[in-house]
Order: sequence, then structure tokens, then C-alpha cells
Amino acid sequence: MLKIIIPFFFILIHNLTFSQPILLRPVSNPIIEKSYSEYSTKSKQNDTIGIPFFDDFSKKGVYPDNSLWMDNNVYINQSFGKNPISIGVATFDILNMAGQIYSNASETPFIADYLTSKPINLEYFITYNSFSYPTNILYYYETASNHYYPADSLYYYSGTHIYNCFYQPGTFTPTMHIYYGVQKLDVSDSLYYYDSITSQYIYIQRYYTTYYNPSDSIYLSFFYQAQGNGGNAPESTDSLVLEFKTPNTDWTHIWSVAGTSSDTIFHKVVIPIADSNFFKNGFQFRFYNYASFGNLNYPSFASNVDFWNLDYVYIKEHSNINDSIYPDVCFKEPIRSMIEYPYTSIPWEHYKQLDTLQIDTLLFNYYNLYSSLLNVKRFIIINNITSQQFIRFDSLGNENINPFEKFQFKQKAKPNLFPDNSLTKSTFEVLINITAPTLNSETIFTWNDTMRFYQTFDNYYAIDDGSAEYGIGLSGVGSQNGKFAMLFKTLTPDTLRGVDMFFNRTLNNASQKYFYLTIWKCKNGKPDSIIYKKTGFRPEYAGINEFYHYNLDTAIYITDSVFIGWTQTSTELLNLGFDLNYDYSDAVYYNITGTWIQIPYKGTPMIRPIFSKNPLINITENQIDPGFLPYPNPVNDVLMISQNENIPFSLIDITGKIVKSGCSKSIDATNLENGIYFLTTTQNNTVYKIVVQHQ
Repeated sequence: MLKIIIPFFFILIHNLTFSQPILLRPVSNPIIEKSYSEYSTKSKQNDTIGIPFFDDFSKKGVYPDNSLWMDNNVYINQSFGKNPISIGVATFDILNMAGQIYSNASETPFIADYLTSKPINLEYFITYNSFSYPTNILYYYETASNHYYPADSLYYYSGTHIYNCFYQPGTFTPTMHIYYGVQKLDVSDSLYYYDSITSQYIYIQRYYTTYYNPSDSIYLSFFYQAQGNGGNAPESTDSLVLEFKTPNTDWTHIWSVAGTSSDTIFHKVVIPIADSNFFKNGFQFRFYNYASFGNLNYPSFASNVDFWNLDYVYIKEHSNINDSIYPDVCFKEPIRSMIEYPYTSIPWEHYKQLDTLQIDTLLFNYYNLYSSLLNVKRFIIINNITSQQFIRFDSLGNENINPFEKFQFKQKAKPNLFPDNSLTKSTFEVLINITAPTLNSETIFTWNDTMRFYQTFDNYYAIDDGSAEYGIGLSGVGSQNGKFAMLFKTLTPDTLRGVDMFFNRTLNNASQKYFYLTIWKCKNGKPDSIIYKKTGFRPEYAGINEFYHYNLDTAIYITDSVFIGWTQTSTELLNLGFDLNYDYSDAVYYNITGTWIQIPYKGTPMIRPIFSKNPLINITENQIDPGFLPYPNPVNDVLMISQNENIPFSLIDITGKIVKSGCSKSIDATNLENGIYFLTTTQNNTVYKIVVQHQ
């Protein structure tokens, strides 16, 4: 099953003798891992379902809909399909339901993910018989005597009155009761009517059964895509397979396709269910994929591979091989960040000062898959799920959309989409819904008419969307001291407290390879001098956390732009998560030879700086004494703490460490790192916050 952090595509490994940035697929999927840890096995009873059968994988969640499917191997997502039929796909890969590579994975093809339908009744279907018959043609069949007794022996109640069916004929319906003597009759009690044309007694049923047969034109259709946006394409020795079975038969091969190069489109397959042997109560179908590792000569490059995307699985009767009409209006692409590029998230305290950063324009596409013009209504709903507050419900108007047309909605966004509250962070749920009233009866298509996005404001800047389709790192001869840096611009001056990074797993133990967490000044759009550098850090992906927090031992006061990344201590690939859905590559650089070079891949490394005005230690400022103010503040070189006399002092950094102490009129700050410090003196028992900011 594919999991979210997905594979890295090793692009530049043709020659490992040269150092270079490498793209790889992850060996695990943290989103699946987290979901699996919270997953309680639901009932997988073999309850039989009927047709039509439909799933476009647009429902919320990472596992298949258990009302339709028996297993949980494939990964349900909105990231890996490239231009899907409707929003959401089922992705086959080599990760199991827990988000880990299958234990039996090998370099030769093996069966990886299964997607198996629940049993389907293709033998018959039952409908309610809403009959009404004149009572004077009714007969009761008595099994003891093997006789049909005419209507004059039957009675019925209407209100509080009893009527003889023959002499006082009325209309018998399924909601009424007929009596033969004192025995109450129902349609299950051998009630018949006499057909004078055929001279036959016809049995009446409250429910009647219709049997399927090949003439009903029942077809299974679906769309598939090799690779798409995730992983790498399956090789020619790999394949995607479809099989059928019944309760009394083994699985029968129906269709398969060999691996191929990456697809940019979804291919449609339509298969008639015409063999009478499959018209059974308990019919099932399943998909599975054959997959294989590539060359494992370099274990750190082994990762999740051989992706197939499946979409719009549909079984219905009265279809045909050319049927391409679906009574469906739908989304295909998810909502992106609701704040201005390049950010997907910014600190809540920053946003509250700069709330103009919300998107200026709502922009999304939807599609009419039907053969008729549809009038589509649009709505936006926003809830603050942190404070559990309803924010707004707005109509976005309505518009006609032609058959098989793509429609682009573009409208200026209303102000204050994300209003302030008393909380220190907030997550907003944004829902955009479309509806075509003329299609409301087609309930099987209702899930793909809603897009959801969670806009989070916490204490960090993010430019990625939280999903790693690939991984990136430096490898090869000469990369031991290689540097990797990503640009961040704080929108308001604040203190950098730490850095979150998302590292993908590798088959070898790259977590034992240490690196220097490094922060550089920005000069002319490229990394310049080092602001902070500390060793003792290594790639971490323990537990189910998607990002690992690296705490700075010295807080750094940031007023503008910095580069954040690492300096390597080995040639081992560290494998940082790489998001393909947002492209920030023009602000990401690497340095192996002494020259900073822009990375050659479009996407965004998953690095998030953590900001906060609050200290990491429990130190607060006292009320300021206006007669005694250390200056200048911020300070570049020398901080004056007294006009006339030496004063005992301590200067404490954000971690609580005393960095300078003594008895003096001034403090030399030239060797101090940029950031916030706390000055204590015996002058007036006051604590002063000092900002060190070198020019």
C-alpha cells in the first residue's frame, strides 16, 4: 500500500562517483503509519452488497471504504493521481497497511497490495411489489386440500368494517390483510389472483425477485494510471491484475497490464460480465499488483516503488462497452493553501498582525461528467476546529456548466476568512461544496462534490503540504562536507527557537549519520555567513511523528531572511522529505565544491522553522525602571548597563545558561549569537530583555 510519504525517485544515480543532490522515494509512509496506530479493525463481515457498485476513492481517510472493500492494503489519497477522473485515487505500491515495506519484498516480482470487493449479489435482486388487485379475483391456496378457494370465502378489513371480497369487492394492496375464516392471510400465505387470459393462478408476493442474466449488459469499468505523481513507474516485469471469483470457484484471471513508463493520463478499461458462471450471490472481484525492488547495490537508495493509481470503479447494468456518461459533477484537484504563496502555514501570532496574507482570490475547477447541461450551486464553509467555532457559510453563486465541460471558478475572496481568537494557535477546516439539484437522486456520486483543506496556524513557517512524495539529499564522493540550505523570510521580527524536519526512512541506518544543523545569513538571494552551526543532530523518524523537532540551544532573533539546512559529516544520503505539490526550488541551494547551486528538481524540501516570542525558560521581565535602561537595545557590539559605576550582572540566554557575568559598566556582545537574552543586575532587582542583533 502506498503511504504518504512516498518514494523517492532516484534520478541522478547513474554515476555515484560524482557528488550531487539525489531524489529518492521513501521506504515508508508516515501518514499511513499514524493512521494505522489509531486504526481499530472494523468489521469485515462478508455481508453481501448489490449493484450498482461504485467507488472513486473520494471519501475521507487513507484506507478503502469498508462498506465496499474487504482489505486495507492500498492507500487512498488525493496526491498521487495525475489528473484523475474525480478527486481521490487508490494507490498500489510495496507498502503494507501499516505503511512499511512488505517483509517479502524482493528484486524479483512479488504480489504486494490487494484491493478485494465485498461479496456482490449478481444472482438476483429483490424489489417491493406495490401491487393492487380487485378483491373479486383473489384466491387462497390451501395446502392441506390442494385447492384454490374463490373470493367469496375471503374477507378484508377496511377501517373498522369487514367486507366480503366477492360480494363487496374493493382493491387489495400490500398494506391490507385478507382473512380466510379466522386465519389472517398475507402474500406469504399462498395468496393468488386468477388470470382469465391464461387461465392461470398467479402467486402474489410482497417482494418479488428478478434474476440477472447476460442480457442485462452488466459491465465493470475502471481507470488506471502507472506512477502518476508518486514513486516510480512499474517495470515491464511488474503488472496490475484483475480477477473474478464466486463462492464455489477459485479466482479467475480476467485482465492485466504490464508495467510501463509514467502515465500522464488515466486509461479506461471496460469489461463485460457475460459469463453466466459469475451470476452468483457472492461474486467478487479484486485488483492486485506485482512489484519489485530495483537494484539494491546501494541500499540507501532502496525505497517504495512501482506505483499504480486506480480510479472510478463502477459496476452497473444496462451498460455497454462505449458507455462514458456519468451523472456526476465533481472535483479533481484538492484545495491548496488558503494563504499567499509561498506559505502553506505561518505562525499564528504573525498572521494576526498580517492578516492580509490570506489568499486574494478563490480559485478551483470542477467538472461535468454528464451528457446534459447542469446548473451547479457552490458553497464555502469554514470552521475553527481548534476553538470549535463556526466561522461562515457563504454561497458562491451558481452557474450552468455544459456537458463534459471543465469549469474554472474564480472570485475575489471575502476578507477575514480566518478571524482572530484568544488561542495561541488555530486550525481551520475549509470546505468547498458543489451540487447539481437535478442529480441529487444519484447518491453514489455525492462524495466527490466536496473538497476539504485544513489551514493551520501554529508557531512555524511551512512551504510544504505535509506529504513527502519524494526524498532529497546529497550523496557521492565529496559530499562529506556538503551543505544544503533553504530560504525562509520571517514576515515580522521574531525569535527562532528550533527547526522541524521530515526525514524519510531508508533501508540502511542513515539515522546514525550525524549532521550539523546550520543557519546562514542571506546575501543576494544565496546563503552567506553562518549564524548558527551545531553538531550532534541526526535524522530522526521515531514513532509516528511526521516531523521531528530539533531544538536550538541558542535562540536567534530573525528580522528578515535566513537559510536553514545542514552540513554533512559523511557521504551517506540523509533523505529529507520532498513535496512535489509546491515548488519552492528557486530558493533551495546545495554546495559541494564551494559554490552554491540551485537544486535541479521542482518541489519543496520539508523544513519548518519554529518561532516564538516566549522564552524557552521561565524568565519574565519585571516592570522597567525608567531611570535605568540598558542601551542600545537591540545591541550590535557593546551594551551599556551603567553610566557611572560597575554593577554586578548576569546575562542569560534563552535556555537558561549564563553566557556572561561579572561587574562592569558594559558588556561586550560582539561574540554573542543573535537572539534574545535576559540581563539581571543588583541595581534594582530587575530583569531586562536584551536583543542581540549584529549588523
